Amino acid sequence: MSNAAGAQASREEEIALLAMEEVLGVDIRLADAGAGNKMPDGAWVYPHDPDRRGIVEITSPPAKELMKEWAAAKREGRPQSEEGCLDPRLGELAQVCTEMLTTEWVRQNLDKLLAQPAEERHLFLFARGHDVGHYFYRLSDSYDDRPAEHVEDLLLPDGISDIWFRGRARRDPQDRQGSTEIWLARFQAGVGWHRYVVSMEEQHLPSPNAGIVDDPVPEGWRRPKDRSVMPAGG
Repeated sequence: MSNAAGAQASREEEIALLAMEEVLGVDIRLADAGAGNKMPDGAWVYPHDPDRRGIVEITSPPAKELMKEWAAAKREGRPQSEEGCLDPRLGELAQVCTEMLTTEWVRQNLDKLLAQPAEERHLFLFARGHDVGHYFYRLSDSYDDRPAEHVEDLLLPDGISDIWFRGRARRDPQDRQGSTEIWLARFQAGVGWHRYVVSMEEQHLPSPNAGIVDDPVPEGWRRPKDRSVMPAGG
């Protein structure tokens, strides 16, 4: 997590932390506050089991060129867009995830988790572009009345208990300062897949990246959570 010495997480990371808090019923704090990139992003203990410590690392595939293009589009007043063809790899979502877990950018984050003592180690993945994002959307899709796409179980790296994938988001079109629904997929060791839809209030989220998009809400309106204080036992 970049610039984690402050009390607040970045927007994408805060979305992940809020979503996990709602699902797990915990209070997550910034484990790497003041420690640079040597510590995982978040830590918690369970209210019903204070000796059980969980940690999480939040990351996304590298997308430097896409971020540069979006920043240039904002400066020049152009719409932000992506180009290229997507390979749907139908029926291969588990294989896609397995291949991703072997990449260098994932391994670096797993190493941070494995270096710390914890009873649970969670990896939370989100995508900045549709090249990877469309796989995550399918993992967490509720499918409504359509047949669900079958996803095989994952073989998690040793020591990792859970991997989360952030799917699509739906913001209230009538109230841009209201709530947003986020779709999640989670694979839990020994249990299998879970899918969730969680809701969070826009006021509780940090501003979006100012270099890419303007924040439409009044200055001072946002009230992100202060996560600088570690939980007892953390």
